[in-house]
Amino acid sequence: MNFEMKAVRTILLALMASIANQALADSMATEDLTIVPGSSIAGVSLGPNGVQELKKLGKPYRIDRGMSQTRQAWKWSRPEGRLDTFFVHTVNNGVIDAQPAAGVTIDLIRATVARFKTSGGVGVASTLDQIRKSFPDVAPVDGTPTIFDDVKRGIAFEFSTAPIGHSICIAVTVHPPGHRNLATQEQVADVLERGSKE
Repeated sequence: MNFEMKAVRTILLALMASIANQALADSMATEDLTIVPGSSIAGVSLGPNGVQELKKLGKPYRIDRGMSQTRQAWKWSRPEGRLDTFFVHTVNNGVIDAQPAAGVTIDLIRATVARFKTSGGVGVASTLDQIRKSFPDVAPVDGTPTIFDDVKRGIAFEFSTAPIGHSICIAVTVHPPGHRNLATQEQVADVLERGSKE
């Protein structure tokens, strides 16, 4: 009987986690779908009020804690089998002299959700040619040819290989304007695989 109760409990916990992930996906699907360069993705904003912003997302699927920083990842599967991810990097405010001192600053947000778009309609699934029309200053990142960044405006676009005009964007990152903060597909995968559950 004890074994059966544990099995039922395990199934219920897995079901609850699946429902929570779907609730996150659904809430992001019905709320703000806007990407604002240098500012926010889906209503989650960069800046020193990270504790409040992270509450909008609920518990991450995985978190990787480092010295005075975190890398947090959320994920969910879509009916067509594609995996969507939402990734946030934070730094403790006390380390960078930001206020509130006990809080965290979000300095990078990365998403693979195709529904999230800029005001010009650019996002995941856009081609490099389409991206260049809205962001003419976007340029490849030295040492990371799969990422094109408009550093001045605070937005970067990732591709699965070094892109040409019709290559399709697989992820969008917002970061503070004038600062190059990036996370690659491999770095997000590392957090999803090795990070701890909250």
